[in-house]
Amino acid sequence: MSFIRTIKSNGRKYQQLVESRWDPVKKQSRIHVIQHLGKVIEEDGKEKLMPAQLKIDSVDHACPVGELALFWKIADEFGIEDCISNAIGENENNTAKAILLLVLNQLIGRKSLTQIGKWVSETPIPRWTDIEVEKLTKDYFLSALDKISNENGTLNSSFSFSIQNNITCKWRKLIGNEPEKFFFYQDITRIRWNGDQTCWAEKGYGAQTGRPHIGFGLVISKYNHMPVMGYPVRGSHPDSTTIKETIDNLSRWNMENITLVWDRGFVSKRNINYTRKAKFHVLSAGSRSSKEVVDWTIKYSDHEIEQRTNILHLSKRNTVYFKEEIGNLYGQKCKIVVMLNPQKRNHSRTERDLILQKLESETSKQKIAILKKNLKPIVKLARGRRGYKIDETEEYTARRLDGRSLFFSTDTELSGDEIIRTYFQKDHIEKAFRFLKGNACLSPVRYQLPGRVEVYLSVINFIAYELIAAVLWKIEKYKLDTTYEKLIQEASKIYEVELTSKKTKIHRWTHVTKEVEKTLKPFNITSLQT
Repeated sequence: MSFIRTIKSNGRKYQQLVESRWDPVKKQSRIHVIQHLGKVIEEDGKEKLMPAQLKIDSVDHACPVGELALFWKIADEFGIEDCISNAIGENENNTAKAILLLVLNQLIGRKSLTQIGKWVSETPIPRWTDIEVEKLTKDYFLSALDKISNENGTLNSSFSFSIQNNITCKWRKLIGNEPEKFFFYQDITRIRWNGDQTCWAEKGYGAQTGRPHIGFGLVISKYNHMPVMGYPVRGSHPDSTTIKETIDNLSRWNMENITLVWDRGFVSKRNINYTRKAKFHVLSAGSRSSKEVVDWTIKYSDHEIEQRTNILHLSKRNTVYFKEEIGNLYGQKCKIVVMLNPQKRNHSRTERDLILQKLESETSKQKIAILKKNLKPIVKLARGRRGYKIDETEEYTARRLDGRSLFFSTDTELSGDEIIRTYFQKDHIEKAFRFLKGNACLSPVRYQLPGRVEVYLSVINFIAYELIAAVLWKIEKYKLDTTYEKLIQEASKIYEVELTSKKTKIHRWTHVTKEVEKTLKPFNITSLQT
């Protein structure tokens, strides 16, 4: 057992870290010095330790370690390797390590597969784990991808959703279950494709500048914004055709009382019916391409909606009114909410009236054509000198629709204000995509084989976003006076310096001020210092 002792030498006091060891030759205990701590001086009548200065022979290497340590500790806390290993088999630790390294490379390294091994060897990772750096070849990582998802002729095996399920169950244990009514936000982003057209990358819906692209769907939780599911989408498939796969996979996880918050692009009678049969709820906004949505939206007069009891304060500059009612929409019994924004209504009406006035006084045929295009379907082709007429019925309908939006939920127990607030919080998933495209460098996709593309999107980027979301959760949980961007910026300043002193390798971290150490304390990254 070690202890600290004070000794005297040449009239000066020194402290040492020592321990008692048994000497088998002399058959007695002897004191063994582990470390010289420094000189002891007197200051204001009290003894104070002056740490011993380290004698450095050389400075051998330095590498950024702050971000790496941050994500490493989060991955360890959330059991990422175990979640992967438990999904594909207990003896597949090498695959789990390879995937974790690919995730860290996605967030920090951004190296090609042939360069990841060299990057890892220059970091403290080999000291943090038992990984053998010489094995980190391109084939090592590709075989890990193929182990998780692989197409062999007509046989397609994938552990992607099993891994996602394990990860979701793990964060729910750590963070805690969401409230009784789960709200999951679902959306799709489109990613540029580098390479030839494949079964995933196609020209079609949402194509970027005519190039093949691939979609990436994501489902996240409402309150902690943690990932629940990630999946690739074929380039030519519109958002509305991806619902069945999502519902089927969520159903396998035995989750109940889930309300999926959709963008308008997912909404259709068929999709809602399929979701309800799986005993999930839908919350979204109605599209004006549907006549029944338009009829519900203009059902009430402005006077009926603009009542003091119907007012809702959304933000500092945004106050609205709403009217709620239970009725049938998209073939389902729903809570239907018609929202009226007076400022938006007045602006839309004024703008339209000014354009109509300008149209009636314009003489240039070119300018008339542009104005007519902007006023569809109010202005229609007609015989006569001017070649158009104003449809008063369409104009009246447009005025009734000004400043109005329709929201609905198949869960009729939700209140109108809860439906509106929940829908407008769907920007959380847009933020998730921004993190993935920015911080995690999601685009472009460089893999070619279908199975590897699936693992890249459904596993690597899924975990990458989970680590980002976990950092955000800790910032909020511990009420840290910082943002994700500032935290990452401070962490990126921390370097590990490798020194040689008396033929011994010593590693020290730089730029760890008391303020930084306080901010990073909830993440416990300093425990990785050696």
